[in-house]
Amino acid sequence: MKDETKVIEETMEAIHVPSEKLDLIIENSFKSEAPPRKRTGKRRAGYVLAATLAISILGGTVLLNPAMANMISQLPIIGNVFDYFGSTSQPAYKEFGQLATDVGRTAEDKGVLINIDQGVFDGTTITLAVTMQTKKDYGSTLIFDGWPSVKGVPPGNTGASFEKVKGLGYAGIMTITPHFEDTPDEVDIVWKPKMLLGDKKEVKGDWKLDFSLPRIEAEVQTLNRQVEKDGVAILFKEVRKTPLTFNIYYQQLVDPALLDDWTAVEAELKATDDLGNEYKVPYNGGFTEGGARTREDLQWSATIHNIDPQATKLIFHPFATVSTLEGAKVIHFEDIEVEL
Repeated sequence: MKDETKVIEETMEAIHVPSEKLDLIIENSFKSEAPPRKRTGKRRAGYVLAATLAISILGGTVLLNPAMANMISQLPIIGNVFDYFGSTSQPAYKEFGQLATDVGRTAEDKGVLINIDQGVFDGTTITLAVTMQTKKDYGSTLIFDGWPSVKGVPPGNTGASFEKVKGLGYAGIMTITPHFEDTPDEVDIVWKPKMLLGDKKEVKGDWKLDFSLPRIEAEVQTLNRQVEKDGVAILFKEVRKTPLTFNIYYQQLVDPALLDDWTAVEAELKATDDLGNEYKVPYNGGFTEGGARTREDLQWSATIHNIDPQATKLIFHPFATVSTLEGAKVIHFEDIEVEL
């Protein structure tokens, strides 16, 4: 540790940061705890820059203590990543920053510093707040060759939404919904992207970030209610409620004779509450178990965010699209009510 400290000090001699503050940053970077300190936004920007450069020159992946992770996550340009998106383009995440786990993992290569700011695991989906600090313009957004995965668990659906942030590079939200047989109390995640791709340029690199997230406690409500029409049944299994998300699990069951005329079946949900509010119910992906009767007997999960705290029930409006390459039709089912 002494050698690392010496390297950091020598590298940052050219940075105008008061020496006593620089020593504090370096010292606290390698401690498990750091005392809270009041700082103004302008001065804090210099300290965050110095700390970030200190991390970068060590190379590879660095685990930051919660205090240092919080410093980097609170970049003056955007503040907390979940709060930034929750107050702008993705209001579903406006409460996430308050209950998320500070991760503080960084990896740097080819002039790109990837930082996993915070994460949430609600038992169904893993949601990550990510920043990518770079001076290069890769375009309006980013995608990756290589996605985060949970060790020992079959991959599921993944998604990401990144935006350019002036003075920073990029910030975004990533989601991973693995196929868990049993819901773990904690997940071990590894992310080894080999390429970052934008609509203007791309870069190959060697980044690796691994970390763990605890599961947020959920209230589980068993449903076991089924609706059926025109050869398609939807079985509502259970809901899991956390302070941040409302997850519903359901399965579509398809009469084999239906597939003589149709190729694919996709069951989806809309939702309202007893106050008249409408909610999007995007599914997290589906999969077919080995013992399924047909290839279209898919298991689904879907997530609702920001339910009105005054609502006492949700009303789900299920529908299924059956289709071929030549056309499609929509089947509407009876509503299902769930008490909150």
